Amino acid sequence: MIELSDPRIKNHQNMTKTFKVGGLQGGIHDKEEIETYLSQIDGVDKVMVNLEESTVSIDFDPGAIHLDFLRGTLRTLGHDILV
Repeated sequence: MIELSDPRIKNHQNMTKTFKVGGLQGGIHDKEEIETYLSQIDGVDKVMVNLEESTVSIDFDPGAIHLDFLRGTLRTLGHDILV
């Protein structure tokens, strides 16, 4: 297994993606569920849910996890990705 500190890993940089999501009617419960669940995924460093704006911002390593996986995970938790 290659560690992130391995010299073969070049230009390791996290990116932040913000999703506009639907289905946040559960308020603080939804916020805690999303933040707890997503932050446990390898490659995810930080998750912030903004209930007022209905957004989920995820700071992650795109070399370790694919953006489509994050989208799918939000859908699995019952939240639609809005455009």
